[in-house]
Amino acid sequence: MLLIAFLHQYSQAGTDEKNDALLKNVSRSLLNSPDESLRKLDELVLQQATFSTEQKNKFLLLRASALGFLGKHRERVEFVQSVISDISDIDYRARFLYQLSDGYINLGEYENALSYMNQSIVMLPGLKNKNAKIDVLQSAITILNSLRAYDESMEYARRLPELDRDELPGPATCLGIGNQLEINFLMGRSQKANELLNVAITTCDAQGRFFISLLIKTIANIDVIESGNYALGIKAGIPLLEELKKNSQSSGYLIQLETALAKAYLKTGDTQQAESYGVQAYTRAKKENVVLLLEKASEIMADIKRSQGQYFSALEYADTALTLKNKLLDQQLQKNLAYQRVKFEIQDKANQMVLLEQKNKILDVEKKLEKKSNQNLLLIIVLVLCFICVLGVWLWKVIRQKNIFQRHAELDGLTQISNRSHFMSSAEAGVKHRTAAVSLILFDMDFFKNVNDSFGHPTGDWVLKSVSQAVAGVLRKGDVFGRIGGEEFAIFLPAAEQEIGLQLAERCRHAITMIDVESRGIRCPLSASFGLATMTMNTNDITNFQELMQAADKALYQSKADGRNRVSVFS
Repeated sequence: MLLIAFLHQYSQAGTDEKNDALLKNVSRSLLNSPDESLRKLDELVLQQATFSTEQKNKFLLLRASALGFLGKHRERVEFVQSVISDISDIDYRARFLYQLSDGYINLGEYENALSYMNQSIVMLPGLKNKNAKIDVLQSAITILNSLRAYDESMEYARRLPELDRDELPGPATCLGIGNQLEINFLMGRSQKANELLNVAITTCDAQGRFFISLLIKTIANIDVIESGNYALGIKAGIPLLEELKKNSQSSGYLIQLETALAKAYLKTGDTQQAESYGVQAYTRAKKENVVLLLEKASEIMADIKRSQGQYFSALEYADTALTLKNKLLDQQLQKNLAYQRVKFEIQDKANQMVLLEQKNKILDVEKKLEKKSNQNLLLIIVLVLCFICVLGVWLWKVIRQKNIFQRHAELDGLTQISNRSHFMSSAEAGVKHRTAAVSLILFDMDFFKNVNDSFGHPTGDWVLKSVSQAVAGVLRKGDVFGRIGGEEFAIFLPAAEQEIGLQLAERCRHAITMIDVESRGIRCPLSASFGLATMTMNTNDITNFQELMQAADKALYQSKADGRNRVSVFS
């Protein structure tokens, strides 16, 4: 029996070593070939019965990571949700929470991402594995950077080096300093970032973290170009670019560096080299569908084509950049709303806990007072009333805060009229539930770019606010007025025939021309081009809101074609 037990133990040890080797091989190939890694993991499914608990956790985590590298984020989230309840090891559970938060951030579900990030942060004090702690902090930094919550992100970046406090500087120190440097650059603190540059590179190189060191140098070189030192940026950037091309996982920084080099060559007059790097950045960003980087690459390509006299191509790139910019603004709005909602929910729960503790204390006091005598009944009533008052004040503050939050979500931050999202949903609902004819007015400020270019963006902002106030003053009660683009506005008119819509459009056009611009030093009158479309109850030409928008847009462009500063009616 002893011999059999020994042979079984020896056989099990051999199986464990074989499984460890297979999982290690998959882990090594994950970055360079996620498809191949996922195929190998599928082949290992039948061997799960021979896995130890540690090996099973590694296997499941590798599968989640492979799905993430392949961009299958919905499948990744569903997979982790199906297995996380069986993960008892707190370190692995934290890593799976990272997979969930990263998956949801890529799906654009920011509230879920923040919720799981907060869960992993709560677990941080109980984690034993340093790599798990690094994953949790790095996840928080990545998510908060995407939300532009740089102050909170910096707090977590400063906590990373503390993980190496009892040892020699390790990967946590390298990552921590590197993150602090990048966050300072993102916040526009170039001087502070450059003070950390040599320390970050030296620390990472000393640990053999040459790839992280390469990314740090890349970030710093991009800032050199952005600060206007183009010759130095080109000289240092080209060898960095070659190094980055050897690392397939560095594509985001690769695109940023190619875009920066395109800008540097354009500024130094070498439009041929500028176009070469600009096309590479644009193609790579478009292939990988990185909206932020594609918008930057489109902008620089528009500048390059403009400098080459290829105005049609420049216009195409500029239109692409503007479309992407609006998309990014919408995404950032969603992120900010999610971030504020999660913070509000956390604060709300904390307030509820405080109130619950107060309630429990009051109940204890009531019991003690009841034992003494009925003479203390008045005191009990007073305490209860105080509690009710506190609760009432808290509820009032919660409702007030929610109303403020809702209003901010619906308004354009500059003009304080409806933003694009709120206007579209309100107008579409108005069309859907109409009981009479409805009209839609679209108008666009004439030559607004000249105002920005000649007098500056602050003056441009003043013009947009003045136009919003002037138009709002002539509209009817119940009309929906919103800003749907940079200098493009829309007015939805419920219960308005074409004649009423035309009268209102003319009044709005006249109100804009009457704005006093001389007080701001603007030496050209303001005007706008209007397009009007009407949807009657028995119309056959326009059947839904999208067609109504298209009709008004055609009328708007007719006004521009006819010389601007006029109202055109779709017919």
